[in-house]
Amino acid sequence: MKPDPRSSSGNWFRQAEHDLIAGERDFGASDHSEACYHAEQTAQKTLKGFLILEGERNLQVHSVHRLLIMCGEKRREFMAEEATAQVLSQYYIPTRYPDAMADSVPPFAVYTQAQAREALDGARRILELARRLGGGGA
Repeated sequence: MKPDPRSSSGNWFRQAEHDLIAGERDFGASDHSEACYHAEQTAQKTLKGFLILEGERNLQVHSVHRLLIMCGEKRREFMAEEATAQVLSQYYIPTRYPDAMADSVPPFAVYTQAQAREALDGARRILELARRLGGGGA
C-alpha cells in the first residue's frame, strides 16, 4: 500500500507551522540567527509538503529557492515569492555554524532583528500561499 500523499504532506505542513512558532519564539528572545534559521526551515518544509502533495518523492533538495522554483513549475503563483526564497536560502547553514562565514563570526552576533522579521514574514507568506494552493495536506 502506497503512503497517502495528503497525510504525508500534512505532516510537512504541520512541522513547518511548528518551526514558524519556534522562530517567533526565537525572535521574541532576540535570538535572531535562530529565528532566521527557523524561517528557512518553515519555508523549506512548506515547499516540500506542497511538492509531495503534487506527487513528488525523494526530495533531496535543501535550497528554498530551488524548491520554490519547482513549486512554481506546478503553480506559477509561487514565483511571486522568488526574492523571499533567495533570501531564506542564505539562512540554511550560516545561521548555525560559527565557521560558515568568512570572518568566522558566531551567527548569534551577526543576524539582526530586521533580518529575522523579514525572514519570518516571508516564511509565513510562503506557508499561507502553499496552504491556499494545495489545501495544506491532511
